[in-house]
Amino acid sequence: MQDLERDTIQHKGDSKGEVAVTEAPANNGQPGVSSVEAFNRVLYHSGKRGKVLLITLVFSIGLTMFAYALDQGITSQFNTMATSSFSMHAELGAVNTASQIIRAISKPFIGKLADITSRPTTYLVVLVFYAIGFAVAASCTNLAAYTVGICFTAFGKSGLDLLSDIIVGDLTTLQWRAFWGGMLSTPFLVTTFVNGFIAESFIPDKWRWGLGMFAIMVPVLLIPAIWNLYGMQHKAKKAGMISMGDSGIARKGGEKVHGASAYASLAWSGIIEIDLAGLVLLGLAFSLILLPFTLAQSAKGGWSNASMIAMLVCGIVILIMFGIFEVWFAPKPIMTRRILKNKAFLAAVMVDIFNQMASATRNNYFSSYIYIIKPWSNYVWTVFLGTTTLCLCLFSPLGGLLHAKTHRYKTLMVTGAVLKLIGYAILMADHSRSTMKTGALVASQILLGTGALTVIGARVGSQASVPHEDMATVISNLSLWSTLGSSVGYTVASSIWTEKMLPYMRDECPAGTSEATLKKIYGSIKVLRTKYEWDDPIRQGAIRAYTRTNGVIFIVATLLAVIPVVFSLMMPDYYLGKQQNAVTNTGLDGEPVDVPQRQEARNYGGIWSSIKNAYYKDR
Repeated sequence: MQDLERDTIQHKGDSKGEVAVTEAPANNGQPGVSSVEAFNRVLYHSGKRGKVLLITLVFSIGLTMFAYALDQGITSQFNTMATSSFSMHAELGAVNTASQIIRAISKPFIGKLADITSRPTTYLVVLVFYAIGFAVAASCTNLAAYTVGICFTAFGKSGLDLLSDIIVGDLTTLQWRAFWGGMLSTPFLVTTFVNGFIAESFIPDKWRWGLGMFAIMVPVLLIPAIWNLYGMQHKAKKAGMISMGDSGIARKGGEKVHGASAYASLAWSGIIEIDLAGLVLLGLAFSLILLPFTLAQSAKGGWSNASMIAMLVCGIVILIMFGIFEVWFAPKPIMTRRILKNKAFLAAVMVDIFNQMASATRNNYFSSYIYIIKPWSNYVWTVFLGTTTLCLCLFSPLGGLLHAKTHRYKTLMVTGAVLKLIGYAILMADHSRSTMKTGALVASQILLGTGALTVIGARVGSQASVPHEDMATVISNLSLWSTLGSSVGYTVASSIWTEKMLPYMRDECPAGTSEATLKKIYGSIKVLRTKYEWDDPIRQGAIRAYTRTNGVIFIVATLLAVIPVVFSLMMPDYYLGKQQNAVTNTGLDGEPVDVPQRQEARNYGGIWSSIKNAYYKDR
């Protein structure tokens, strides 16, 4: 859930935090910025009509996040059932890895599409990918086709993520940015329980109908936002102004683009600006390096299969080519030298990468684990799995309010990282097994939800560390690398599962259990749960194998979760006031803002004073 998030704001830095929609200009001399400000003034000072338009906008964006929340809360369970229906449950890691790589590298494309066309047009493209993806996945006849469909929906999720992130980043002061970002994740407070009823209706046998339902429902929930933003564009055009729904190019410079040649020229410049060649090389490299680890055990001959080695070698070579291209040949590298020298951004990236990596490692087979070790109903199973997301949605706005009240974020960020580490640790039981205790499982889910404090801290701290013109680059890079981190986590979990689970089943199941039976319950959690009663020796043996395998997975996740604690301590602790960022210290209207300076602790030569000053540094 990183990825949740966004679109409302405080008007001109007002400390009370009213909802507003105000464009933060990078340059007050640009005609597009002046036109945006003029349109916003019309909205705010046009009485009921302006308020109705703003309320409609907030409501329609909320519906898009409701669609996102429904998707995030149930489709992972559908993935589990789909892979089991093809007797390929172990390949769940490959599905997740592929979709995460697509999700990561698609964000720069989507950001540039919004820049060249407009936000509603980008939402429309996202909608098309969502609908096609769910339709393909629902009608698939094999796992390969299902993976293609899920990758299409990953593009859609990526679009909703990025658009909401940029909107909140553009339109909020640092003081209230985390709060409004957190508020846009509140649909999960409802969808967590709604998804329980969906699970009762469609799991385990009707997962195709569940995906088909999303193919119909997502367009219904996204169309109001598309309609509303196009309506704002039309009103602004009639008034000779530019709305927040217009393209980034129009909003920055007021340019009018007409004709196929002009759009072709813009598209070419967009390809250069997003570093298409670099992204393709990066995506290929990660795919070829990671996928063999998830596929090797099921491939004929395993790692002795020449295709596995070839994929791995090609991936490493392409990754080296990517590095060479970015350093010496890329006209617009993915990460500029200015960004690479930004210590706050680099610390935030490391926090997010390993946060996502640990989460993905633990989450990949966690729903399968709970499905087998607990005789819960599908409703209870789904709501339990959604508990972490529910807590994320509670802690995100709460953390945002504390940001606004205290004007700082670092201590909350460190606290969240430590609590999340504890959340992973309590999943472990004796003898390197995973716990089956309901109390420990629930406590873990809640503690992992406090990770929201770390996520919002990394997001706000990284955005505060750059001027407004670099903010979109920081957002897309943070998302790119953290999402690739999650793909690594899925691969780690998958390689552990495929290597350990079947041998552990042979050890733990009753002597004489046939290899065919073992492979059936290994390949399908549906078979294991529905064909074998709770007290059946085969079911109990499989449960013991699950605890051994997940014990290894949870140990790895816990070790990975240590790293975000370390890098959270390395973050600066910027003052979160009425400024748009902590570099130029200007407000949403482009005017300078007074920012109080923190006094350093008196240094009497003691180590405590030095540690305190280093911890609370503003730069």
